[in-house]
Amino acid sequence: MLVNVNQYIWDYIRNHPTWFSPDEAVTDFAIQNVSVSERPRAAEQYLKVRAYLEKKNLNIGTYMSGTTVGPDVEQTRYPPTNIAIENMPADARYVSTWPGDPNRMIIDVSDAATRHALHAEIQRNWKAVPAPIRFVDNAAIHSSAGKAQAWADYCQNMQELREIAEALGSRAIFNISAHIGTLSGEEIGNLLRAIGDNGIALEMPAPRLTDDAETLKAEVQYRELLDAGMGIIMIPVNIGEEQLTRWTLRWKRPDDHLYIARLFWKPPPSLEAGARSRK
Repeated sequence: MLVNVNQYIWDYIRNHPTWFSPDEAVTDFAIQNVSVSERPRAAEQYLKVRAYLEKKNLNIGTYMSGTTVGPDVEQTRYPPTNIAIENMPADARYVSTWPGDPNRMIIDVSDAATRHALHAEIQRNWKAVPAPIRFVDNAAIHSSAGKAQAWADYCQNMQELREIAEALGSRAIFNISAHIGTLSGEEIGNLLRAIGDNGIALEMPAPRLTDDAETLKAEVQYRELLDAGMGIIMIPVNIGEEQLTRWTLRWKRPDDHLYIARLFWKPPPSLEAGARSRK
């Protein structure tokens, strides 16, 4: 799985064709550094680069924040990756601003009217840019990972967005901040109902591997999610990729939809390992 993909992937595929394989998927592709006046040109560039990627048999997804909105003038990517706050109703409810960005607002996911207003705008954006994959960022924060709203409300929001994506013929992948091994049985049940056989991406996929109890519980929780058909993308942020791979191989099954994310401007681990072995 390739994450955080922009227009410069064009050059990397041409210069390093062995880095990419036809079975890979791009969770989120967007043109970066786009001003308001440049949006029409960015739309043309997006279609050109996307057509090039699809000829390479890559599956191309789009990015959208699932809980935040901000000023339209600050939207710097195409397709839009954040709903404009100007398009939200005046009585929409927000819980706080994004850390370090006072103009970016976080919706109250417990408020159905606010959720549905956001969903209507997301649906409009998705219809304008059809894609097989919808990467929904900022989808949920579990209390194990930081300040969070109620987990059940996050799951309701994700379920409603997943149903919109499915109705449009897309698969949804939700980026979640959570230590899976700390979720209760009820919270795992909420997550299963919300995601179904779609997917989640985790920036902190591994437990503290020195904590045997936490590690065992995480393995059990992952198996429950995978056995239900859920896809899981592990983004190696809190652990090295090689260590993460070794851990998952202890309990992964061949038919699991389990993936480790990688960046398009770096060679895949297999090529890096080969290069090191030749030195």
